[in-house]
Amino acid sequence: MTDSTERVQRSIRRIAVAAVSVVALVALYALRPRVSSFTTPENLRALAEPVLSLVDVTTALVATVVLTVVAMTRRLPFGVAAVLLLVIGSTVSSAAVHQWVSSVPDAGLPNGYVVGVSAIYGAAVLVAAPQFKPAVAGLGAVAVLAITAAAVVAEPVALAGVAASLMITAIWWALSSVVMLYSPVAAQREELRPDTAAIAFSRYR
Repeated sequence: MTDSTERVQRSIRRIAVAAVSVVALVALYALRPRVSSFTTPENLRALAEPVLSLVDVTTALVATVVLTVVAMTRRLPFGVAAVLLLVIGSTVSSAAVHQWVSSVPDAGLPNGYVVGVSAIYGAAVLVAAPQFKPAVAGLGAVAVLAITAAAVVAEPVALAGVAASLMITAIWWALSSVVMLYSPVAAQREELRPDTAAIAFSRYR
């Protein structure tokens, strides 16, 4: 199997994930789920609110800029597009669902905290260097779980809202990962780049 054939197959699988997530999101609201947010004690709410305060517009912008710089540093030109596509696409889609689905209570709609942290997490996994990717994936998953739990405790968020938030992120992560499949890898480009005389001399002396 050639690299191009494998790349096409992986692209098709990711597009299928995006399509399934779209269908699931539409079906979720077409079925008009019963929404009931959790009632939590005040002491738990007091613990959850400081956690949510860590995630705001400034934090999201800083994280997006940092990930964009990482992609540029690793010489992944498509990585910048993938980060912006995932973060902006998820945010805009979440806002669009809030506008279009007016018959569902707020607790059943996508939660901004969950969408934001999961989009940043997905973008970080896409542009992280291979040696750091396991750590980024593990720590990021813990962060997503922590923010989601805090949102459920402190915000009026139902399971339908959490599910919708993750579906939106899954849609844009799948599309962004397709973009990354076609991003040239810096190491591969370096191997194809002709050696200068100095490099060649130092390599073979």
